[in-house]
Amino acid sequence: MNTLQWLDWLIFVGYLAGVFTFGLYMSRRQKTPEHFFLAGKQLPWYAIALSLFATNISSGSLIGLAGDGYRVGMAVGTLEWGALLGLLLLAFVFLPYYQRSGVFTTPEFLERRYNLTARLIFAGLIIVFEMFVFMPFVLYTGGLFLHVMFDLPIFASAVVIAVFVGVYTTFGGLGAVVWTDVVQGLAMLVGGTLVTILALVRVGGVGQLARQAPDHLHVCLPPDHPDYPFPATMIGGYLLITIYFFCQNQTIVQRTLGARSEWDGRMGAVGACFIKLFLPFVLILPGVLAFVLLPDLEHSDHALPALIAEVIPTGLQGLMAAAIVASLMSSADSGLNSWATIFTYDFYHRLIQRTASPQRLVLVGRLASVVLLVVAVCCTPLLEKNPSILQYILVALAYFSTPIIVVFLGGVLWRGATPAAAVTTLLTAPVICFAAQQLHKFITWWPAQTVYWMPLGAAMVASVMIIVSLFTRRKDARSLEGLIWTWKDTFTLEPQLTRRRGVPADTASARAATRPAVWHDLRLWGAVALLLMCAIIWWLR
Repeated sequence: MNTLQWLDWLIFVGYLAGVFTFGLYMSRRQKTPEHFFLAGKQLPWYAIALSLFATNISSGSLIGLAGDGYRVGMAVGTLEWGALLGLLLLAFVFLPYYQRSGVFTTPEFLERRYNLTARLIFAGLIIVFEMFVFMPFVLYTGGLFLHVMFDLPIFASAVVIAVFVGVYTTFGGLGAVVWTDVVQGLAMLVGGTLVTILALVRVGGVGQLARQAPDHLHVCLPPDHPDYPFPATMIGGYLLITIYFFCQNQTIVQRTLGARSEWDGRMGAVGACFIKLFLPFVLILPGVLAFVLLPDLEHSDHALPALIAEVIPTGLQGLMAAAIVASLMSSADSGLNSWATIFTYDFYHRLIQRTASPQRLVLVGRLASVVLLVVAVCCTPLLEKNPSILQYILVALAYFSTPIIVVFLGGVLWRGATPAAAVTTLLTAPVICFAAQQLHKFITWWPAQTVYWMPLGAAMVASVMIIVSLFTRRKDARSLEGLIWTWKDTFTLEPQLTRRRGVPADTASARAATRPAVWHDLRLWGAVALLLMCAIIWWLR
């Protein structure tokens, strides 16, 4: 399907060269671990919002969402709209405690709340997941896109992508990652909007689309739908995956920890909600349009690259190819940097060399990035036989995220959660989740869909957490100070605004400064995002 002309190649190569150069330029600033791993804590809210979006939407998401849009329809959009709940939980529940505790990683927070063992188990789970599941998924889908668009071998494409991303991420650190994410996030939005508009024009408009694919435009599918039953996609297992992905996932949380203030970090999460509202119309709707224009595709995951080749004219295909590769690079560089951070701080610095110099920590982080890329590239061929890459990653996340959600929610919301219970939960949860997934073969009423069995599995895991906590020793109240969620810290307006300005919250000048700044109220914008989400779902029901 190689249809690119010289102008397309010029745009495509020029974009990649620009990102590569920018990443190397940013690497000159990474002199300390705080700069390399947390961007010197100088990130503004708008950069965080765009980086959260770009990190979340990988090439796998672009291809997978459009593919399931082709196969199922706009109901897949409930995954994106449901993500608002996870982002708001991050902004209003988890992030204040991450920021105030001064941690570099989410596993480090578990040590503060529970003990070192809980931290190491969680860090180990993240390393395994990133190395054998997430990074191979990202590299494979990037290689798949280049294969469908340019007839390039999937594995060779994955190797080239890994080398390209590895160079600017390994040397640039989080600062390079986030600021390139800003550029790449904008490229994705522009590219997705372009292909949607041109495909919609080719179909004949919204009315013609509704006549040719009426079933693909409904969001609320029956509760027994095998993949996207409504409302379970919003409040069932996928909600749990969303909570993990946005509230405990180091790749996401690390961006907010690099904020220049607590307000910027939290507003970045709220700002990302508004981008999420728009995404199904530029990521999933193209799959529905491909269903009308290209009804005979052999594989639904080929919908997006095939649609690009069909409707995008010469001169713009290079821009679209750059937008897809941008999504790949954003997820790959983010996963790479967060994995290096966890390995460096949760294993090397915590267990091997407590007195390591800042330069040594940065070097270890860079070497860890190289190891991850090599292993991930070797694992990419294993994904070729999956019928739906989106369902593959969702099932993998169901296993991985369930114990983490229970341990974090229990730790932040309940003083009675004990270190022994956290460790027991993390160790036994995989077996419990496997049982929850397989029980439908032995119990007729037990659900087979991930969206249903995952909440039941989470309830079983939570039962283990509660029972063990009741019979083991909890940490003393003093050690938990500042780690347990309260309404006051989360929803009080004044501390949000004073922290943004860097003014002590208990001064008269701070109180005076906060009064007129209603537009900075996180509660207001969070409520607006939720209302818009409900309105969109009602419109497409």
